[in-house]
Amino acid sequence: MTARRPLPVLLLALAAVLVLSLASPPAADAARRGKGKSRPAEELINPLLAPELSLWLVGPISRMATEEEIEAYTSLVDDTAARAFIEEFWRRRDPDPRFAENPLRETFEERAAAADRLFTEAGARGRSTDRGTLYVLYGPPGEEDFDISDHRDDPPILVWKYPKGSPEGLDGTEPERFYRFIKRGEKTLFFTPNRRPQRPRPGPP
Repeated sequence: MTARRPLPVLLLALAAVLVLSLASPPAADAARRGKGKSRPAEELINPLLAPELSLWLVGPISRMATEEEIEAYTSLVDDTAARAFIEEFWRRRDPDPRFAENPLRETFEERAAAADRLFTEAGARGRSTDRGTLYVLYGPPGEEDFDISDHRDDPPILVWKYPKGSPEGLDGTEPERFYRFIKRGEKTLFFTPNRRPQRPRPGPP
């Protein structure tokens, strides 16, 4: 009689098959396939995983991942499988697997730690904020400046400037020349011209 395998082992095996069923393109190609993709945070959170794993996709990782990887990770139901997935994610982006070090992952971890120190606000880790996402992907801006909003009661708009010809970021793309941010409540968000929070309408008397 064949013994049944423990459920966590089956889940881990299933996750491994799922990951390996995806193509394994070169690191730069894998990054470009996910370039510039932006999803709402609620679509990236996996509530079935431990807190530190459930939020893994939120922020720069979602800009580095392919659509297939995002769908696969948000479908996982086991922490062990999620950790195996993360290791495979970085292995596929290792520019030279012959060496133990993975410079892309090391750069990510260094910038993410810095972003957590610099941009944590409103209970959100710095790496998952709008500024933190760009900082992790492209490094610090070459210059910071401020603009005045067209709306009289808006706070100043923070402008990040990256030099023309900046190197590709961790997502395989060059940064845009300018990024603008504005403080909305307790959060600093990407500034979108002519789009302001709507005031709540008064209820019926």
